[in-house]
Amino acid sequence: MNNQMNNQTNNPKNLLKLFHGKRKYLNYFIAGFVDGEGSFSVAIIRHPTQKFGWMINPVFQVYQHKKYRYALELCKFVFETGRIYRKSGTHPVLNFSVDSRRNIVEKIIPFFDRYPLLVKRESYLKFRQILMAMERKEHHTLDGFKRLVNIAYTMNDMGKQRKYSKEYIFSEIERKIST
Repeated sequence: MNNQMNNQTNNPKNLLKLFHGKRKYLNYFIAGFVDGEGSFSVAIIRHPTQKFGWMINPVFQVYQHKKYRYALELCKFVFETGRIYRKSGTHPVLNFSVDSRRNIVEKIIPFFDRYPLLVKRESYLKFRQILMAMERKEHHTLDGFKRLVNIAYTMNDMGKQRKYSKEYIFSEIERKIST
């Protein structure tokens, strides 16, 4: 099997054979794989040219050890978007990432609406809610922007890994718009 796997991993289309040629089986595999190894995150980053001085930046990611790159190549094949790169640091980990809002809305969201997650369901639903609100341009109003930041801060362990507190971000926004 290991030799067979090495021969087949050069081309993600060859890996489809492992799923008996059924794209549906591959899609369910990808959904389960993302449930274990994926991340739906929404960063709030400084951006001086933006209206409020901050930007909402949604990103979909899947991590995997570099020796299993073919699993990330399958993600790229299935979603028809994204890029694979080495994660920063000393660990031999690769990252499949989709940070284009258009690609997230057109490819990632419809996929997980059709192939639901179990473990990461709540994070996905909040991620989706933020993306759909951004599509309606709700983040262009102060109330909408704050609402989306509040949702983002309830994701991924309640925002404990964030550089800035939402209170700090909101105070910076208030300072910017009052000048």
